[in-house]
Amino acid sequence: MQAVSQALVDRGHEVVWLTSADNEARVKATGATFVKTRAIAAIDAPFIKNNSTGLLDRQFHRLRSRVVAQVADYRAILAEFPADALLVDVFPHGARALHELGEIPVYATLGVIPFYTSGAAAPFPVSGDSPPASWLGLVWNSLQQLINQWILLPLFLRPVINQQRKVLGLKKIPFGEPAEYFTYSPLLHIQASCATLEFSQEPKFEHSKRVAYVGPLVRISPTTSSQLPAWWKTVVSHSRVVGITQGTLAMDPTSLIIPSVRALKDDPSLLLIVVSPHGKDVEAQIREAVNVCYADWLPYHLLLPRLSLLITNGGYGSITQALSHGVPLLCAGQTEDKKDTAARVTWCGAGIDLKTDNPTLDQVKAAANKILSDESYSARAKTLGRELNEQGGSQKASILLEELATRHQKVIRSD
Repeated sequence: MQAVSQALVDRGHEVVWLTSADNEARVKATGATFVKTRAIAAIDAPFIKNNSTGLLDRQFHRLRSRVVAQVADYRAILAEFPADALLVDVFPHGARALHELGEIPVYATLGVIPFYTSGAAAPFPVSGDSPPASWLGLVWNSLQQLINQWILLPLFLRPVINQQRKVLGLKKIPFGEPAEYFTYSPLLHIQASCATLEFSQEPKFEHSKRVAYVGPLVRISPTTSSQLPAWWKTVVSHSRVVGITQGTLAMDPTSLIIPSVRALKDDPSLLLIVVSPHGKDVEAQIREAVNVCYADWLPYHLLLPRLSLLITNGGYGSITQALSHGVPLLCAGQTEDKKDTAARVTWCGAGIDLKTDNPTLDQVKAAANKILSDESYSARAKTLGRELNEQGGSQKASILLEELATRHQKVIRSD
């Protein structure tokens, strides 16, 4: 969202950004106007406390107030800011409701997690699967998608949303709507990826004509030499640098970071870069190693081009950024959407998925050595990187939003 906001501001647009209070500095850095969530914040509080988003666990009853909360927070802004378009990331039912009520002209969605479709060959969300490779697998996968569309969503999610739509004075959602209608705008969906990484799956119905891939969305902030650690020159001159990171929510270093450091620190040919706010804790548990460096934070646009391998728990943003620099990946994450992101990486041949949150030293060592010794992983990562970088990034996303708003204005004038 930072990258899109920055691009819109740079193109002369006025942007108002609704998000949680702890993101205020990030919002203002792009030149957007910051507004903190209120009704939504109350719903999000328990999820934040548990380091979770609560968006993919399919406990639909926990969404019983989210649509109304979204509408309340959006209306508070729209009362003074007559937006030409509304851009939301996940669970867009508040935006859909306002659009149907005629309170916003158009709305778009931004995909910052894997792109899920409901076709016969599309892997089921949070399954960690790739498209089926056999007729039997295709039949079973198609059956799962049909059960989801005609049984699970109508029985468990549709009533939760419809109850809130009734409060807002809206009709019920039609029975049997495909999953895409619950997740993406039928007017415009912007996916921060490329088609190959998303199994080249097409969404159903009109959504197929409204999906645009834009590649990684990254706002590059200026970095001075004084912000880089003293050991950075070692990174620049080293031929085999391995990055180790563990995302923004599941950050317990004992699950991935410490096993990875212990597995690889005795290889003198490698330089290990640990990027984590828990770096000091990790260092205290690892006996002295001359080839391990620690940083709370490093600019990815400087670090990633130096890496021969990134070990990660598989956050979508980190994965797409790494691939855009041609970096192969070793993934070890099973929470929320991470297993699906890892499945995409392995399906493309750009890395290995350990299929666990807590890999053993032997698992990390074997997989890392395999990737580093087999040039095919790097070659496929570079091929995928070229495709990602050709998508247009935040500038394309901004142009798509401009075109969406312009099309609506033309329809209004013609009416």
